[in-house]
Formats: sequence, structure tokens, C-alpha cells
Amino acid sequence: MRYNIPVMSETKKSIDEIQQIEDELLSNKSYETLTDFYSLFADKTRLILISLLTRHELCVNDIAEILGMSQSRISHQLAILRKHDIVTTYRDGKSVIYALTDNHIKDLFETGLEHASEKDVDLYKDRKQKKF
Repeated sequence: MRYNIPVMSETKKSIDEIQQIEDELLSNKSYETLTDFYSLFADKTRLILISLLTRHELCVNDIAEILGMSQSRISHQLAILRKHDIVTTYRDGKSVIYALTDNHIKDLFETGLEHASEKDVDLYKDRKQKKF
């Protein structure tokens, strides 16, 4: 899919045009909020957890077994994701089950995966083999 990306003009913008463009920007606080949000995806363990939860709802014990990691490490990362409303929990008997909060997170993960795999042959092959 091709996108129409505007070609950058060699012509210097007028002061009014510059001001109009500046007025389109979000506030610094909004960009800080977005930075915090996207930083959640910059940790390998959290990305793995998000990846798992795009396909399954799981308890900490199952995740720890699947990943071969300690329950405390998994719980710590899930707490970070929960604090930022990336994952949610519900009870199933005595178990606490983790799930993605909504499909926006799944869409972000899958879009990032698709984009990165366009440039990385090994990632592309891995993605196709695992049917992501």
C-alpha cells in the first residue's frame, strides 16, 4: 500500500504559514503523555507479554511457565502494563486472568510488527511461520 506523503517544498514558509503549522502541534504535555505510552513498548518482556495477550488471556503462572521466567518478573511487568491501562484483569475462580484492555493495543502491536517485518527478512519469516 502506498501513501501520499507530501513532498517537502524547497520554498521557505512565510511567518504566517509557520505559525499555522506550529498551532497544529499538540501541547508539550500531550507529547510527554504519548512518550510515556510508547515507552511501554520499548521493553522486550513487555512486548512479549503484549504479544501473548493479543492471542490468549492468561494467568501469571501460565505466562511464567510459557516464558520460563519467574512469576515475580512477570507480575512486575504486568503491573506496569496494568498501571498504564494496557492490560486488565478478571477473576476465574482463584486465578487472576490478564487480558489486553482493548483492541487498540493489539492493533498497535500488529501494525508495529508488520512495519518492522517489511524491512527485516528474518522477522518477516518468523512472523509468517508463527502466523502473526
